[in-house]
Amino acid sequence: MTSPLSTTPIKLSGGILFTAILLTVFSQLQLGTTSAYAGVAIWLFFLLNIGQLNRRQRVQNIAVMAPGIALLTYSLWIEPNTAWLEPLLNANQLIITLLAAISFLQVTTKLTSDAGQKRGKSGFKRTLFSTHLMSSVINVSAMVLVAERLKKESELTAIQGVTLTRAFAICALWSPFFAAMGVTLISAPGAELARFLPYTAATAVAALAITYVQITRRTDIAGFQGYPISIDSLRLPLGLAAAVLVLHYLLPNFSVIMLVSTLSILLVLTLLLIQHSPRAAARRFGNHISEGLPNTRGEIALFISSTVLAAGTTAIQSALQIDLAPDNFDALAASITLTLLVALSLVGIHPVTSNLIAGATLMPATEDPNLLAITLLMSWSMGSTASPLAGNQLILQGRYGVRARDLLQANIPYTLALLPVCYLILWLYEAS
Repeated sequence: MTSPLSTTPIKLSGGILFTAILLTVFSQLQLGTTSAYAGVAIWLFFLLNIGQLNRRQRVQNIAVMAPGIALLTYSLWIEPNTAWLEPLLNANQLIITLLAAISFLQVTTKLTSDAGQKRGKSGFKRTLFSTHLMSSVINVSAMVLVAERLKKESELTAIQGVTLTRAFAICALWSPFFAAMGVTLISAPGAELARFLPYTAATAVAALAITYVQITRRTDIAGFQGYPISIDSLRLPLGLAAAVLVLHYLLPNFSVIMLVSTLSILLVLTLLLIQHSPRAAARRFGNHISEGLPNTRGEIALFISSTVLAAGTTAIQSALQIDLAPDNFDALAASITLTLLVALSLVGIHPVTSNLIAGATLMPATEDPNLLAITLLMSWSMGSTASPLAGNQLILQGRYGVRARDLLQANIPYTLALLPVCYLILWLYEAS
């Protein structure tokens, strides 16, 4: 049992992370830049929470961060250039701010089941689409909430695990609330949401259609037990997603990451004050700061480690004058990049790591950052689906007993079916 003394620094770290959110938002709104103070606060949060990471998370972070430190050290030995250290102080704070701010939505999210059919094809279809919509805003939390409801009935089956994996991962193609979108906008500066979203949204529709066709053809579909989320539960995420898209259209110069981050926190505060007394609202909001924000430690640690590796990769390329980028990043180069990134995910490289490195490497050769953005979002979604080592799949394996082999056997045909669709969309975008 954890002692009160050991939990005090963890609760304190939540306040430190919330301070980093405020500093980042203020700096972005007032100056249009990131904040060094926010970067320091994020690193402090990371250091306070290292001991709380589980074994898998520690191994994963060491495997990502250690090569980055080695590359940075060697690069600085070749050519002392402190500019290579600036990304470390930045600490990926825009993406981390997005991730932490979105976590507040859990405070006001209520999940109830629709009273309609829950079994067979109908139950599958309604579970797939409703979980997808809920996941588009509260991310992996929606997948976990639905999995918990299903677990009350019986142990999760392979078909249920595949359904939840796809419902979650396909969101990365279009949702502005996903870390994938934040990483993409950072890795492909100049990319315009209104320009590339129609193409990635079309990919999401194709991915859902492929999923529906493949799953409904399975012999065990008749026994599928689903958990269709009610319309009442979907109103908040759908309304919030619509508000972000409308506000971005009205305020095109306002950062999408800042728009999502500020709107998420303000909406939660407003709803808490409507539903509770000011004292109760403050207590619930404060509880999330001290207890909810530290629970994002796993994702934030990976972002920090990936920042170190990306900085090291950029530094060594500069120090040794290595140019890995093609002469021109066109649809062919994008298709090859997508294939390589999906392959990397299969061997355990997290999309945040591969996408940050890919962005830093390819952006100098990219005339149209929207093409790079489409490629990165496709690779994130497909990597999260294809790899049994992806975080969402590890949750299903470790907490709910879904076998990695079953997920892999179901998701590889999906990946092979979706890749040609992605190639076609990349070529269509280039031709547009």
